[in-house]
Amino acid sequence: MLCFISGNIHLNAQSPDHLNIISYNIFNGFEHGNARQREKFLIWIKNQKADVVALQELVDFNAADLEKLAAAYGHPYTAIVKENGYPVGVTSRFPVEVISKQTDGFWHGMLHVRTAGLNIIVTHFSPFEWKYRKNEAEKVIHYVKENNLDSCIILGDLNAHSPFDADELETHEKLKTQMRNWDIKNPQYGNLYNGQFEYSVISTFLSAGFEDVIGRKVHPAKARMSFPAAFLYKWKWNDRRREALMERLDYILVSRDLYPFCNAAKVHNGPEAEGISDHYPVSISFKFKKQ
Repeated sequence: MLCFISGNIHLNAQSPDHLNIISYNIFNGFEHGNARQREKFLIWIKNQKADVVALQELVDFNAADLEKLAAAYGHPYTAIVKENGYPVGVTSRFPVEVISKQTDGFWHGMLHVRTAGLNIIVTHFSPFEWKYRKNEAEKVIHYVKENNLDSCIILGDLNAHSPFDADELETHEKLKTQMRNWDIKNPQYGNLYNGQFEYSVISTFLSAGFEDVIGRKVHPAKARMSFPAAFLYKWKWNDRRREALMERLDYILVSRDLYPFCNAAKVHNGPEAEGISDHYPVSISFKFKKQ
């Protein structure tokens, strides 16, 4: 397990000194089990040599299904928040201890596990309403504080925008127009705030002491965009129509005690991850100091 002494993490001989973590929304469980998409995912994920993987939209998956998928890329340990709707889950090379599964007050659920010496919280926020997302963010932060969690990572499809991306995002007028039109047609919800992009959901995490690793380490901002994949529109990866619709919805947020050990971050929005999902995966890596 990781322990903290004078602000540094010290690992024993059995703990990893490098750790690679990936979060991936897999689009309705590979579009309800599409074999081609699943196989592309397995080829891609094996090449990443991930230690911990957080998955969203595990549609039609139960615990045994997730175990089978994870075993195919060398992860013997798994956890899933529920077995209906749009579950989130975790797979790991290291033993997984399930701490909490919550669905009340969460659009798709919140799963808290401990693995590789870290507190991992996986969630998937509402795709329809910023006020609901804000409430979900506040619930997560309340949970973190109530349980005095350190060495904590919050990751998943948060369906929200980071202030780190604002300069780039505000130039995406076609995306804003598309979202405005959706809000007009669905007045019971509301993804925009008074017709404008809304940043308070991610700011809730930032103000509570979590770091947006991708926002800080990945430049330029265009390289951070995780949605939509060209696959969603049946376009080719380099279709320029996609640029005007791009946004970052997928996050890996870390507590401040972990941030100094983050040595890399990436949004895998190149052609190598095309054809798997409507989202692109995101990753961070750590390099820890041995005791």
